Amino acid sequence: MVVFQFCLFACFLYLRAYSASDDNWDATVPKSVVGLSGSCVVIPCTYNYPSNGKTYTDFTGIWYKGDSDIIYHKDTSKIISKFKNRTSLIGSLNQKNCTLKISSLQHDDQGQYMFRIEIKDLDMYSYQRRNVSITVKDSPELPSISVEGEVTSQKEVTATCVVSHSCPSDPPRLTWSHKGKTTSDSQPQVDGQLKLISYLTFTPSREDHNKPLSCSAVFPPSKTVSNNKKLKFKYRPFNVNVRSSPVKENESIGLTCFTDSNPPAHSFQWFGSTGSPLANGSTYRMNHVTRYTEAISCTATNTEGKNSSGPQRINVLYPPEIKSGSSCVSETFIVCVCIVDSSPPSEVKWLGPSSTFPSSGVEQNGSLTIFTLQGWLGFPETVNCSASNSEGNSVMTLSVPHNGLIIYLVVTSVVVVVIVVVISACVAKRHCGRRPAQSVLDVKNDHNELKTTPKSDTSSQEQQNVDLYTNYEEIDQPVYKNFECDDGNPSCEQDEDEAIYANT
Repeated sequence: MVVFQFCLFACFLYLRAYSASDDNWDATVPKSVVGLSGSCVVIPCTYNYPSNGKTYTDFTGIWYKGDSDIIYHKDTSKIISKFKNRTSLIGSLNQKNCTLKISSLQHDDQGQYMFRIEIKDLDMYSYQRRNVSITVKDSPELPSISVEGEVTSQKEVTATCVVSHSCPSDPPRLTWSHKGKTTSDSQPQVDGQLKLISYLTFTPSREDHNKPLSCSAVFPPSKTVSNNKKLKFKYRPFNVNVRSSPVKENESIGLTCFTDSNPPAHSFQWFGSTGSPLANGSTYRMNHVTRYTEAISCTATNTEGKNSSGPQRINVLYPPEIKSGSSCVSETFIVCVCIVDSSPPSEVKWLGPSSTFPSSGVEQNGSLTIFTLQGWLGFPETVNCSASNSEGNSVMTLSVPHNGLIIYLVVTSVVVVVIVVVISACVAKRHCGRRPAQSVLDVKNDHNELKTTPKSDTSSQEQQNVDLYTNYEEIDQPVYKNFECDDGNPSCEQDEDEAIYANT
């Protein structure tokens, strides 16, 4: 494929450049070629000789640097060491094509080059009047980028990236910064250069507008250059919105319609929430704005189409208003709800007769904020909901209903607790009061020995059972007086654990 391209290239040069007649020795070469260091360079060449109608088959082509240094010969031993294995003929001498390729180009390869032909059975000739100058560069030229005509968003477009090079066997590799379908082409030039073209076909979007489209060229062995072109696409208005500052209630406000579009929007229309037209122009002024002012929308139009912002409410600032639905109910615990309409949103404090309660929950719904208080509040008759924001404050007193069952349970619980405490105190007191009596008994028994009497008649026994001992209360005498049992009283034989003292 490469040989075929160079044959076409040589023929192209042959047809466009000076062409000698069959009776002249002449060659067609560019005056100069440019190569990239480290890459290769090709010198396109065609030659002619006076054949006089004869056919020759044995040709020897020789390339010189200067007048004497052989850089190419079919007998490689004649090539100077600096150029060995670096030069080759691409064309066929039998076809009058003397194109030369020099690989691994170096800076000291710069200079003048000349072609010489030796034809067996005819003659030999050096084309000294057709010298070629080689220039070696360290960096390649930047790619050239172009985009066809005016580009409209969502419609397919083709971009072109072109780069020149001098080495058809090892061309540069072109890459794009944007995704899409790519194709490439290579075209020969009259100065020995080749033009490599890459085509990118893609569908742009609004986001591509004013963004750079980049094309990079990587030259062997490892040199990269890139260039970019800012994309310009047309698209209809996008992201239309109404902008304004917060305004206090009953004051005036100026509204502005903004949009992203290319070309810029040339007309604006303002509409109310019902779709009724209000005004034209990119700005609109409203007087006596209140919290109930209807939502406003704006429609922007350019050459590519139009788009609307949709209804947008104005940010109106006003002090808190506690709604009539605020109230307290009695469930397992007291539940109070305070509904506040304000802008900006309010803060709420719950105030009891002697304490402040924190809200149990807060729920935002547009300009309404619902504050909830739930729990044991004691037994207040009312509770105050106090709402405040930067524009003012408001207070509402809420009646607190009390659950009879809860009160009954609380009172019952208190009574039970009191009874338990009293009983516990009484038991403790009795227990503590018995211990001194027992101690006296023990002391008395230590000094009085129980005596038993013989059994007597039943009446005597019963009488003794009733009053075994009689205690008399006397001044300056012991509190209790002990009587000994007669030896013959059977009641004294009863269980000694029974009470042996009787109190009178």
